[in-house]
Amino acid sequence: MVDRPDAQRKLQSNAVALGGGIAVYSSLLIAFVAALLIDRAYFGQMLGVISVRWYVLFGCGAAVLALGLIDDLWGLRGRQKLLLQCLIVAALVGSGTVIQRLSLFGLTVPLGPLAFPITVLWLIVAVNALNLIDGADGMATTAGAIICIGLGVASFAMGSPLGGIVGISLAAAQIGFLAYNRPPATIYLGDAGSMMIGLFVGVLAIWGNLKESAVLSSAPVAILAIPLFDSSAAILRRWLTGRSIYVTDRAHLHHLLQEKYGRGKMLWVVAGLCGITATLSVMSITFGIHWLPAVGVAVAGAVLILTRSFGHTEARLVLGSTWQFIQSFVLPPHRCDEEIHQRRVPLQGSGPWDTIWEPLLNFAKAHGLVRLKISLSLPWLHEGYHAHWQSIRLPEKARQMNIRLPLFTHRTKDDTQIQIGTLEIVAAADHPEVYQRFADLGDQLAELTPQIDAVVRKLESERQQLHSPMGSPSSAIPNCETITSGDLPSNGSRNSSEEYADASLPSTT
Repeated sequence: MVDRPDAQRKLQSNAVALGGGIAVYSSLLIAFVAALLIDRAYFGQMLGVISVRWYVLFGCGAAVLALGLIDDLWGLRGRQKLLLQCLIVAALVGSGTVIQRLSLFGLTVPLGPLAFPITVLWLIVAVNALNLIDGADGMATTAGAIICIGLGVASFAMGSPLGGIVGISLAAAQIGFLAYNRPPATIYLGDAGSMMIGLFVGVLAIWGNLKESAVLSSAPVAILAIPLFDSSAAILRRWLTGRSIYVTDRAHLHHLLQEKYGRGKMLWVVAGLCGITATLSVMSITFGIHWLPAVGVAVAGAVLILTRSFGHTEARLVLGSTWQFIQSFVLPPHRCDEEIHQRRVPLQGSGPWDTIWEPLLNFAKAHGLVRLKISLSLPWLHEGYHAHWQSIRLPEKARQMNIRLPLFTHRTKDDTQIQIGTLEIVAAADHPEVYQRFADLGDQLAELTPQIDAVVRKLESERQQLHSPMGSPSSAIPNCETITSGDLPSNGSRNSSEEYADASLPSTT
């Protein structure tokens, strides 16, 4: 049961074992049973009577672990895994773990009939939050250990000693596992381990507030801020660029931190950020200061965005979409046919993708297209690019001709053709000449294919130099200016690498 490299998403050099979840769960179970035996033998059941919900939790934890093992071994479709997660979580919620009220900044909001679905949603989010950041050696283990320490201390502070023991024991299991999971990892948590830890974290966040599972407050949510930030940013990024939220990319928190700081420093950055949110959340519980968790989340998010470590691209996309939405209300009707919305956002990396976009944009303007969108993802190069251009007033859907075309490149490493993105075009279906427009587009793409290959070869060469023993730090970031006219076929278009700024944003942005 191993994770094999595929030279595209899984970039480790060798196959790595995936059984880490079994080790962590076994350690937690041993610690839990040992705590109960010691308590009953020497402390007169100081931990109190063990309710059925604890046995249900460990049973559901084992079920999630088994689900993850099946996914690690044979692979499941996203919807299949989500369905089984919902069934396991529903069994847990049906046993009595229901969030009856939300407590945010001292304000309590009863959920009423929404209690059951919101509890299920929260636990599904928690199960998948750590799974999404488990893409770099030691990342999920480091974040999970600090989160569990925070939840364990919070449980002790709120009068739930058994919750505190489970939280600290789960953290200790991950710290022990980190000896084998830190870079370079010899064993991974796998989906089994990350989802199992996420389930325990989600339940402890509910149970750690009071002895009864009735309230979900801002403190435990803030402790989970870093993985939740990564999950929400991924959904936003994919939604705003028109991609499925299930599509994979290499623009997650761990990918960008590893690219910017390296493997070792990445774990220290994650530990520091999780430590900030966990410490301020525990302090808010201890001293009754309800606004401290929000401060911790704001500080961690600001550090990531302002240093352009993570979240900066998503912030630009949100600002751009918001600005377009505001414009749609204030723009006079007579200008709707003249105004254009456009944006260009390098999602990851700094490759000269404008040299591909510019000829397509010129084609769209010359042939009267009303919408053009390109989305590129090259995970093995840590490159991603999104550009969008459209007329504000589009024809009615019945009078539109839409087409989505795959974009390919030839990889020199394994001599294969691979899809690197899609191109979407919309034209007004107002005349039979629209067929000729799309025929001309095929010719344009055929001319651009060698140019796409040249960009990819250049980036592959620079990345190979970066990671080779003789590679110098100066080659770490490929620059648009490093690709000269001799590297690319001439197509009469100019290099607009300086125009990455979102054209739909105010100039001050």
